[in-house]
Amino acid sequence: MIRKPCKLDTDFQRSISFQREIEVWLDGELDTVGKVESFTDETVKIDGSYFIRENCKFWMI
Repeated sequence: MIRKPCKLDTDFQRSISFQREIEVWLDGELDTVGKVESFTDETVKIDGSYFIRENCKFWMI
């Protein structure tokens, strides 16, 4: 499985366009895996939950 970091708006838009799942890592632990519903400069909404971009690491899988 190839994992790519998601940092830029274009990364999150690509994950939406191609329906790719995203891993959300918080404090070094895997928090959730799901599909991006929407995003802003500050947050990413994945499967109904909001994650603060600066507090998490996102990986496209």
